[in-house]
Amino acid sequence: MQEKLTIARPYAAAAYAYADEHGEVEQWSAMLEVLAAAVSDPLLAGYIGHPKVSNADLLDLLGDVLGDRLSDSRRNFLTALVEAERLEVAPQIAEVFERRRAKAAGVVHVEVSSAFELSAQERERIEQAVRGRLGSDCEVDAQVEPALIGGAVIKIGDSVIDLSLRGRLAALEQQLG
Repeated sequence: MQEKLTIARPYAAAAYAYADEHGEVEQWSAMLEVLAAAVSDPLLAGYIGHPKVSNADLLDLLGDVLGDRLSDSRRNFLTALVEAERLEVAPQIAEVFERRRAKAAGVVHVEVSSAFELSAQERERIEQAVRGRLGSDCEVDAQVEPALIGGAVIKIGDSVIDLSLRGRLAALEQQLG
């Protein structure tokens, strides 16, 4: 997953820079969202990289899927992805693009991994804490990771706050060992 994000970053940066410069952030966002969903679909995924499917045929198929979401500039971007054989990272490109969009709007992206699903109250407390600490709105992306045993791991940009039971046990083991 990290490798795909690394590959996706320059594409997302270029797409966002172009979209922002031309006042088309919403349109690019919509196109990337549909593209990410399309390439994640098992039926279409079989065509990507298939030796009997030419780039032109793949572009035509994606053009049909994306419809009026494709302007000339977005079609050029799609062509670049297909020709560079990077279409499979479209979901990660969309993710990084949305992070840049949120950052430009002053919204901080927060990833929370917890042993159990977060309640609405827990989510709200995390949002309030981030708002209070950073002075900006936040977008919480929560995922369940049972291996944490209990507690949570919170990632805000490059900062990681490990409040998990697994993390505490590892720290205790290090102190004793």
